[in-house]
Amino acid sequence: MPTPRIRFASPADQAGMRFARELVAARAVSGLTQTQLAKRAGVSQPLISQAERGSTLPSINVMHRLAAASGHDLVIRLYPADGVRLRDSGQLLAAETIRAAASPAWRIQLEVPVAAAPDRRAADIVLDGSSGMVAIEVERALLDLQAQLRAAQLKRAAMAERTGRSVRLVIAVLDTRRNRAAVLTHQLLLTAALPIPSKRIWACLRAGLPVAGDGLLWVRVPRGGPGDKPG
Repeated sequence: MPTPRIRFASPADQAGMRFARELVAARAVSGLTQTQLAKRAGVSQPLISQAERGSTLPSINVMHRLAAASGHDLVIRLYPADGVRLRDSGQLLAAETIRAAASPAWRIQLEVPVAAAPDRRAADIVLDGSSGMVAIEVERALLDLQAQLRAAQLKRAAMAERTGRSVRLVIAVLDTRRNRAAVLTHQLLLTAALPIPSKRIWACLRAGLPVAGDGLLWVRVPRGGPGDKPG
């Protein structure tokens, strides 16, 4: 008997199902039937039925009309993905700069899963050695520092639970004026959450020594590439 093929939902399918759940809830709150909602939104009832089953994902314009017709606003936001992150050139250069500067005493891995499937989160860089384990999250820009820090801390906690080891957390940030300014506005938060200074972390990474706590690592990508010594 042939093994049945498993079909994984595509991102579009997942988006359709999320919108379906939201639309069913919105229509229920408004007390409208599918026919009434369709009339208000200027669409057909079969389209409402298909959208609520998740079998079709309406256009942005139609989703706006459906939301408005049910007394809701449609809000679209972008969230960081749970999978591979090191795609941006700045992140990749920063990761290579760290890897080139680290002591051979460290076993260095990129994009390390922090937990078992179906959890798709991965730590950007993991340094593993006799002196301990360090998870490094590379951030090209500090856009929402509290959210970025919280996400990194959750990854670290998951990795510590999976490995049964203590894991130090380092947030590696490109050394730019904008990022320096962002750090200044959150100085109290960073002092409490990431007390180990950048210079000490660099020294520990280069020497293969234990990182004594969590910290913020400033990364200056050399003009000549990661093979040059970082500033």
